[in-house]
Amino acid sequence: MKLLPLLLSVLLFFPGISLADSTTHKTYEEMAFLKHFTGKTPEFIRTELGEPDSIAKKENASGTIEFWIYRDLVQQAHSDKIYRYTQFGIVNGHVETLGHTNRDPK
Repeated sequence: MKLLPLLLSVLLFFPGISLADSTTHKTYEEMAFLKHFTGKTPEFIRTELGEPDSIAKKENASGTIEFWIYRDLVQQAHSDKIYRYTQFGIVNGHVETLGHTNRDPK
């Protein structure tokens, strides 16, 4: 019980300290995820999911293609397993592809 007042005083004087893991995010059921994010803008995705874990850019004749990669975001259908990677393909500022994989996309 003596530890509780100390913990409370530390939290009051250092409000930036959080007991929760700030890197955790919501996980989505696969079909719900596809329904929620298909056809959305890059701005919507970034607002909903935050910054991607990584971004890869490629240039081709069609313009710039960005691949936004998020980790451990989507639960596989009919399973309790989570896909390791979810990737959004953004072409010239528009989301064109969306997919999940357990293989490293690099």
